[in-house]
Amino acid sequence: MIEHKLRRARTRTRRIGEASAIALILGVLLSACAETDPYKRLEPAAVSDAATSAHSAFNRRWPTQFKAVQTVTIDFRVTTRTLVGYLIVQGHEKFRLQGMTEQGIKLFDIVGDGDESRVVYAAEEFDPRVLESITRDIRRVFLFESMDVGSGVRYRTTLGDVGDVLVAMPARVLSQGDSGATVEISGPRGQLRMNMVGKPPRVDRYAFRRDDRDLYRVDHYEWHDMGGAYVPTTIVLRERGVQSNGPPYKLTIKLTELMVRDEPWPASVFELGD
Repeated sequence: MIEHKLRRARTRTRRIGEASAIALILGVLLSACAETDPYKRLEPAAVSDAATSAHSAFNRRWPTQFKAVQTVTIDFRVTTRTLVGYLIVQGHEKFRLQGMTEQGIKLFDIVGDGDESRVVYAAEEFDPRVLESITRDIRRVFLFESMDVGSGVRYRTTLGDVGDVLVAMPARVLSQGDSGATVEISGPRGQLRMNMVGKPPRVDRYAFRRDDRDLYRVDHYEWHDMGGAYVPTTIVLRERGVQSNGPPYKLTIKLTELMVRDEPWPASVFELGD
């Protein structure tokens, strides 16, 4: 009888230990899932006149003319791919992007001007849909712009579905306090919702929304002075797959170099050819 009770007690103890171990493992896994981006954000700070400063803060998140070297990681389903990008931007309208492998092998070369884009070169593995997604994401991160016009606001959206549209889109403050300001700009295709912090106001993150859900979201992390501009050196874009008509993916851009240019780039930079 005593031996039987001892055996039952040992079994209970073992089960409790196993349950505790399982709980510990689940806790670790859940904590890992919650920490999706182990990067540093800007410190929370109040923003004054958020509605009137939203458009200029959004427009000025990148210099007008610059050149950047970046490491780009694409997490797509169970596949992760890393490449090196060389990007030249002019006036929120023009860009040239060359992609290389980490070993220096050329993968693609794209020139963009407004809503037009031309493929100078593409390796066989890059079909037109992939190149279209790359072009759209460059515009989302570096070129998506708003403009003040007279007493109203004209807002330009590059969504990659029908083309660009210019419509009157005033900014509306959703929340404002010591932690920053959340501002939304609504248009016929959806809403641009951005979070701003600090003085001068800087865009910490933004998302394009439709039907009460994010179609894509861009987060800014690890802000540093690079080439005379205070910019995020880690940018994460999350695509739900609705606009791209495919599965969701995450794009992580890490700037390694940035050079600001005062004068426009020569026209030859955006011409076809190497």
